[in-house]
Amino acid sequence: MSFAVEPQDLASVAAGHGPTAFVLTVGDDGRTRIVHVKVDIDDQGVIRALVGRGAAANAVARPDVVVLWAPAADGFSLIADGVAAIDGEPRGDTPITIEVFSAVRHRPAPV
Repeated sequence: MSFAVEPQDLASVAAGHGPTAFVLTVGDDGRTRIVHVKVDIDDQGVIRALVGRGAAANAVARPDVVVLWAPAADGFSLIADGVAAIDGEPRGDTPITIEVFSAVRHRPAPV
C-alpha cells in the first residue's frame, strides 16, 4: 500500500529519507535524465536544489519533473511530482525550484 503525502507535510516526511534525492527530467530525445542533489524543502512543499546545465535546460523545456528519495528504514520510498522553474540561464550549478503538486510514500517492492 502507498500513502499520499500533502505538500505541506513533505519536508517532515522527506527528513526520514535523508537530505538528498534524485531529480528526474526529460531530455530533448525523450529519455529520462537523473541527477542526485541535496534538497531543501519549505513548509509549503516547495523544493529547492542546485542542478547542472543539462537538467536545468531540460526543466526549462519540459518543466514537469519527478523527485525521488531512496527508501527509508521502513522500505518506503518517497516520490513527488512537480513543476520546475530555474533561476537564470542553465549553467553548472543552476538553482531550481520545484512546486510539488502530488507526493506519495511508495510501498517496498515485493521480494
